[in-house]
Amino acid sequence: MTNRGSRLRDRVSAFQVTIGDVPRATAATAAVVAVIVYVRTLMPGVSFGDWAEMQTVPHVLGIAHPTGYPTYILLAWLAELAPIGSVAWRANLLSAVLVAGSVATLVLIALRLGVRASLALPAALAFGVIGTVWAAATVAEVNPLHLFLTSLLIHRLLRWSDGRAPSELVLGGLLLGLSVGNHLLTLFVAPFIVASALWVGRHELWRHRWILPATAGASLMGLAVYIYIPLAAAASPPLPYNHPVTLDGVLWLASGEQFRFQFDFLSPGGPPRFVASLPSLWSLLAARATVAFPLVGLGGLALLVLRRPAFGLACAGMLVSALYVWANYQELEHYLLGPLLVLAIGTAVALEASARGAAAIGRRLARRDGAPVVAMAALAFAVVLAGLNWSAADRSADRSGQEYVDAVFSALPANAAIVSYWDPSAPLWYGQHVEGLRPDVLIVDDTNIVYEGWGSAVRRVADLICQRPVFLIRVGDPDLAPFRSSYRLTLFMTVRIGALGPSATVSQRIFRVEPLPPRPC
Repeated sequence: MTNRGSRLRDRVSAFQVTIGDVPRATAATAAVVAVIVYVRTLMPGVSFGDWAEMQTVPHVLGIAHPTGYPTYILLAWLAELAPIGSVAWRANLLSAVLVAGSVATLVLIALRLGVRASLALPAALAFGVIGTVWAAATVAEVNPLHLFLTSLLIHRLLRWSDGRAPSELVLGGLLLGLSVGNHLLTLFVAPFIVASALWVGRHELWRHRWILPATAGASLMGLAVYIYIPLAAAASPPLPYNHPVTLDGVLWLASGEQFRFQFDFLSPGGPPRFVASLPSLWSLLAARATVAFPLVGLGGLALLVLRRPAFGLACAGMLVSALYVWANYQELEHYLLGPLLVLAIGTAVALEASARGAAAIGRRLARRDGAPVVAMAALAFAVVLAGLNWSAADRSADRSGQEYVDAVFSALPANAAIVSYWDPSAPLWYGQHVEGLRPDVLIVDDTNIVYEGWGSAVRRVADLICQRPVFLIRVGDPDLAPFRSSYRLTLFMTVRIGALGPSATVSQRIFRVEPLPPRPC
């Protein structure tokens, strides 16, 4: 009898361990599936524009464009040390891992909200194959880290709400500081998370008044990542955007002052612009996620507000705030990653509510549980959505960046100078500073012209024309006009480049620049 009782206790204990492992197992399953899909569709090499910059700057421990993104730069530097593939591929792989981590964290968030594992998994997988999310997972950029840190902050808020453990709030403070160090979009997420955390834990915070100072200190520790910027600039790296070695220079970079003219969130025109953008927002969401995902997500978010008001209202606030920023700042698609995460949380909640309703109906009509039908339908939706978005998301054959670098560097003569602009400059930086190609070539970007005090590309060309063979890439014909009055522009070659994206999408001409007679040199 004693042996039978011992065996029974062992079985009960094993069952309890299995149940306790369900969240981790489900989250791990989601992460593994996501990583497999993302790696299969990963861009294999260098890209253009910001994406190429984020493959290059971490490798040389340089300074990125505003706002500097020190959290990402340091993390990517560590990731690029991995001895697998090219440096560009490692940076791209980091994005895949970060987005897969977000998918896994979404599972944990859903389970904490009472969503069963069979529904949390397909909801998370569907989120992971939305076109916007998938695109972020296949090439290097700072936005996958922003998505991952936002998902961790939301999960930490739930853990604090459920258990009130001080360690949860302190860790959340550290994550918040690191997130601000990665992307200032965090400033439009943080107020809602902080307000919800303060409200649900107000009694504990009043009794244990050390928790708030400790959390604030942890946030400052995370923000200390910005110290990287002046330290790196002082070392004179190959790519030191604006050379921010002074306090004013660091603040100018970290605040995004350069791009201030592109957004005006607090102007009277902000709300009308937001309303006017809603049709294009709906079209974009429908194209990337079908009409079902945002509708089901909004329905689930409404249920969440009713059932867990503090958390639900925080999610609703994050959604509206992020959409407002998107509408008032060039409608950049990757700014929708946060809103899509919130809608995915709502989708998981809506699926659970549907499953409970289906179970109740099934028991009444046929004494069967109808909940598995909802789970199967959700999984089928995720598979169908993956099929719809696969071709657009698949960058595995995209070598356009490397083809551009190889074509330009193989054609330029010795000691050439190429005066370029951001999108085509960035992959050339990668080729030179990471791959070691053509160290004799001087790459002059428009940003260098400004920060080195030349005033204009015309003046920079005038300084170079007697020293080096000079070549020119401009956005369009109007930008070539100032050069035609003083120089002879001869078509040198035509290349394919990226235009506000990581892949080559447009043809661009490179001109040889020579002085008109009489020659000044």
